[in-house]
Amino acid sequence: MEVTSSSPDTTRPGRGADWLSASELRLLEIICDTFFPSLTPPPGASPATVMYYQSKASDLHLALLIAETLGQENEESQADFHRLLALLQSPATGLLLAGKFGAFNELTQEQREKYLLAMAHSSLAQLRQGYQVLKRLSGFLFFATPDPHGHNPSWEALDYQAAEPPPSVPRPLKPYEITQDSILECDAVVIGSGAGGGVVAGELALAGKNVIVLEKGGYHSEADFTLQEAQSMSDLYLKSGSLTTKDVGVAILAGSTLGGGTIVNWDTSFRTPPAILSEWEETSGLKDVFTGPTLQQSFSAIEQRISINTANSAHNRQNQLLFDGAKTLGYHADSLRRNAVGCEQRCGTCGFGCRYGCKQSTLKTYLQDAYEQGARIIVHCSAERILLEQNKAVGVKAIVKDPETGKHHQVTIHARTVIVAAGTLHSPAILLRSGLTNQHIGQHLHLHPTTTIAGHYPDKVYPWQGVMQSAYSDEFGHLHGSYGYKLEVPPTHPGLLGMGTAWHGARDYRKTMAKIAHLATFIILTRDKGEGKITLDRHGEPVIEYVTSVFDRQHLLHGMRQAARIHFAAGATEVVSIQSKRSQLSRQQIDADSKRAWNTFDRQLERNGLGVNRLIVYSAHQMGTCRMGNDPTQSVTDAHSQVHGIQGLFVCDGSVFPAASGVNPMLSIMGLAHQAAQYIKITL
Repeated sequence: MEVTSSSPDTTRPGRGADWLSASELRLLEIICDTFFPSLTPPPGASPATVMYYQSKASDLHLALLIAETLGQENEESQADFHRLLALLQSPATGLLLAGKFGAFNELTQEQREKYLLAMAHSSLAQLRQGYQVLKRLSGFLFFATPDPHGHNPSWEALDYQAAEPPPSVPRPLKPYEITQDSILECDAVVIGSGAGGGVVAGELALAGKNVIVLEKGGYHSEADFTLQEAQSMSDLYLKSGSLTTKDVGVAILAGSTLGGGTIVNWDTSFRTPPAILSEWEETSGLKDVFTGPTLQQSFSAIEQRISINTANSAHNRQNQLLFDGAKTLGYHADSLRRNAVGCEQRCGTCGFGCRYGCKQSTLKTYLQDAYEQGARIIVHCSAERILLEQNKAVGVKAIVKDPETGKHHQVTIHARTVIVAAGTLHSPAILLRSGLTNQHIGQHLHLHPTTTIAGHYPDKVYPWQGVMQSAYSDEFGHLHGSYGYKLEVPPTHPGLLGMGTAWHGARDYRKTMAKIAHLATFIILTRDKGEGKITLDRHGEPVIEYVTSVFDRQHLLHGMRQAARIHFAAGATEVVSIQSKRSQLSRQQIDADSKRAWNTFDRQLERNGLGVNRLIVYSAHQMGTCRMGNDPTQSVTDAHSQVHGIQGLFVCDGSVFPAASGVNPMLSIMGLAHQAAQYIKITL
């Protein structure tokens, strides 16, 4: 592997909208208003419904918001978007896609809708990719963006209640301030504060070690959680929740705040299944690391510290539908364990931070432990590279950004041990920027590719209310050996629903979204056998290359079919996929001719495609890019999560998994990090 010593250009500010010309921004406005024009309301509509239909994208300045979002992308992605807009300005493209010679902005609304649908269904991957960028961002922002008074013109019609402002409560810790270029000393520096980094920091600090924690995101606690979807995505997620694979084929949710993914995840707390641990042992060649008693002891310690239980797994309406529908069909269904206390079905916004302090994230547990033992926690801090001397880690070079002034300060941290816990996407990037040449760094990326089937119900479900994820089915977890999928329930708020709901025309889409209070969504979470990789762009930032394999697509397809059956068993009147082409089935069709209806729907799902940007695929689980193993030629880290050949350099996050976990990975990450921390204590 070629050695790289490049660093991410963290001083590059977001460019706002000025990277687009005036004509490009105007074209983007017309595109957004094509997705969301002002429409004539249905006869007899209520005032809220009238507002819902008459609102248009430009009322919320969607084009400007999209331009600002894409302004955070690198030059290569922005160049692709310039080319897309140039294509839409070409009259020849209008003839090809809409049957009318003319630039996009010269066409009628009807012709523009035809144009966009032709892009969505095109055989050209670049057109589908461009369509998905435009549709997903506009769909999310139209339904998630509040006006200056904190409300969105759609919410009342959707029967969606906005959260009240955050309470005025004390912040439980105070980050260490960096106001100038600085040099710091410590025993251990931990890069990242989520499920892995938080645990290691807490364990080392409690053992009396001098610890510094570096967090790329900011510090947000109960006093800061607005619970507003758009604001929360910006505050708490990588790239404001717009992160995707290079080809836009997989939408990726990853936490970027103090506490990492444990702040925004859905509390699901599975131990790694014994069969997976046995497989990891065989794959890695590491005897007893995964199957021995030590890891189980670490799981037990973690479960006690973060209060994992089922007492807080009462089902909201959406989870109850999955549970009841699966049981009706004779499928496995059970309640899952969660790291939360005192939930009481109060909100449904854990993905935006827990305002009530119920979620036992690392921020409330291990990081608080570390802070109380004197650990210094630095936020808005991006690790550039690891300092190495004679195959030994001796510190970290980082940049701290002041979000108020925009000023940047260089920080050099000298440490006896460096723990990289920046997550599966950024940990390999840090290793690569530091000049490490192991060919497996960044390889073997697993994402648990996930899609959904939605069911419409006669009564209101309110999929955004109550405990977000409490029921699951493992009926199909072993379709092919240890590979298959779980059926679970996601919390869905208007923005996420707007992003995922297929657009078949402006009025059809608005009519569909008007019924989301009646919607329940089941996710098909696959254990992927296929792999991707992390590479670096010219600024040293990670690029995610991943395409869902044919093997894994078959499991997605199987899961979509089974999720539809569970919906109908639970009482749904209609089911629909999130494919670009319409795939849906109604109870009337089943009642008329059940066998024929199911055969037609099953074929429709397959025919309408599961390929890149034909079906929206999500990932909230990233694993495997610095995998553990006995052989340095086949892995990155050893039995203790130490990087092969580099003394004092450890990786403690989901990137060390030898393969996908097959379950929500938080507890797996924490257990392995806890186990590694016991060894690190001895070495310090």
